[in-house]
Amino acid sequence: MPPPHGREATLLPPDHNQGRQPDGTAFMCPYCEAVLPNPGAAQCDSCLRPLPQKGTPTLRVMFPTGELKVSVGQHLVLGRDAGQSPVASTFTQYDNVSRRHSTVWLDPSGTAWVRDEGSTNGTFVNGERLPRGVEAPLRNGDQLRLAADVTGTVQLN
Repeated sequence: MPPPHGREATLLPPDHNQGRQPDGTAFMCPYCEAVLPNPGAAQCDSCLRPLPQKGTPTLRVMFPTGELKVSVGQHLVLGRDAGQSPVASTFTQYDNVSRRHSTVWLDPSGTAWVRDEGSTNGTFVNGERLPRGVEAPLRNGDQLRLAADVTGTVQLN
């Protein structure tokens, strides 16, 4: 199986490290979305923009199929359609997850957010369904659920 590329590399199965980060995830540039071979670098090798340094907040969501990392300024669509969501392969086994289900991001102040993108079966934070298009903050330890059976745990570092 070829290694993932681009934003797809931000979500890897827990047992699929392939020599990347020891925790099973890869980092990507929040600007051009290139996979960063050295997450501690001062700038992206592809776009040459300065990278957030250690100590800047990171949103992590642990789903049963892998772990997702989002950096400040990065928006990531969650869903089953590869044309809409760069991590679609994670959700294809779940028929009740919409093609473009929800979006998660981390704003410059370090606050994590989620927005339901008009999903059929809903986006839930700690069991409460979000209305379509409404942005809700995420806090450390929150449960983010897509539809009935895809639940992830939020971690803010």
